[in-house]
Amino acid sequence: MAMSSRKSASLFQTNNIKDSNNLLKIFSCLVIIVLICIAIGHYAFKNGMLTCDHYVFNTYLYIILAIVLMFLIVLLNDQYSVFNPLLNLLSGFIGFIILLGIIIGLTYALHNVDPKNILASNGIWLALVLFIGILMIRLVVFGRMTGVVGLAGILTVVIVIVVGLLGYYMGDKIITFDWDYYLQFALLGLIVVLICGYMFINDMATMLTFIYVLSIIGLIIFVLLLLSNHKKLKENSEKCIDGQVVPNYPKESWSLVIKIVNIFSNLVRILGIRRLRR
Repeated sequence: MAMSSRKSASLFQTNNIKDSNNLLKIFSCLVIIVLICIAIGHYAFKNGMLTCDHYVFNTYLYIILAIVLMFLIVLLNDQYSVFNPLLNLLSGFIGFIILLGIIIGLTYALHNVDPKNILASNGIWLALVLFIGILMIRLVVFGRMTGVVGLAGILTVVIVIVVGLLGYYMGDKIITFDWDYYLQFALLGLIVVLICGYMFINDMATMLTFIYVLSIIGLIIFVLLLLSNHKKLKENSEKCIDGQVVPNYPKESWSLVIKIVNIFSNLVRILGIRRLRR
């Protein structure tokens, strides 16, 4: 009886440590978010107006902010399960189509909003970050189950740094034609094939192989798009002149964020499915 009590106490203590660690992570994310927002206010604005100064740095402040916000969403769901009802409501094929439509609609709005309307552009950007963050919850759960989240995260950082530097400094030599045009058609075809797979494939083993192959193709497409995006980032920073152009950091950063998220997502699926097969 005494031993049983000690085991129960030990288990309770472990859970408390886990909860405390999670709360500490949530608090740390909130502190980082506040610091990044202060940095954005300091560097992205001059005399109350958006400035082209530190264009690349400001863009990456937004990117880091988006990633930390998504991480915070996952942690909040771990602690309080606040997004599970929404995930259950939007689960399945119909939910996937609804979410895809919402994300496409918000992305279109972000690309067409007047950058001078700071409240609207940042609001749309935040809505996109929240939706993608919620979608990442189940992917992270799968990654944790297969033990690949850490490796996928490290590989994503390495890919972003290497590809980013190549695109920024050598993009003109590497990208000799507008391959974005063809890659976007390839991405559209990939989405259509994915939808068809969800509709017609019923066997689990076949579905895993199907997702594995599509994830590899998707990884290649998004790495190439990321390379092209960094070339455009450099070009946009050089064209941005105060008084002539109003920088749109939410739009600029989102183009990179969505590619980074998809690279991470595809890596989790590839590594996770490989681990399951073993």
